[in-house]
Amino acid sequence: MSYTIVVRVIDTTHNNSNFTLAEKTVWHYANGGRWCNTDSIQTLTMGGSGTSGGLRFMCGTGEEFLVVLGIHNYKRWCDINTNLAPGDTGMKIHPEYYTDGSPQNKLLWDQLSEIEKTSAKGTKVNVKYVQEAADGKSFVVHITIS
Repeated sequence: MSYTIVVRVIDTTHNNSNFTLAEKTVWHYANGGRWCNTDSIQTLTMGGSGTSGGLRFMCGTGEEFLVVLGIHNYKRWCDINTNLAPGDTGMKIHPEYYTDGSPQNKLLWDQLSEIEKTSAKGTKVNVKYVQEAADGKSFVVHITIS
């Protein structure tokens, strides 16, 4: 059973930060998945429950953050990683969600539909599942940067 998460990014930062997409990742379980985009809409299609995708954003000031979205035990989940250190890529961080006992792994089980974090530089990032199909297999997510 495949799952689809359609992602819209809304950047309302006032300091002309202009966050841009720097990296896309997909976890390799349940036949993996893929990202595709149409205009400003990112779409993650996954082969089944137990996998996820990440989007790493950055701006000209050097600030970066990572959003991870996925399906675990047939239910949606999300997380945000702010204050990334140099070298903290999606490829480095994403596997931590699948390491038993890690703080990131707990979030798969929390199965949040919304999360918001503020970076050390004051940038707020909100991730919210705003729509879920009746069959629980397709979702719409808004990522708001402010």
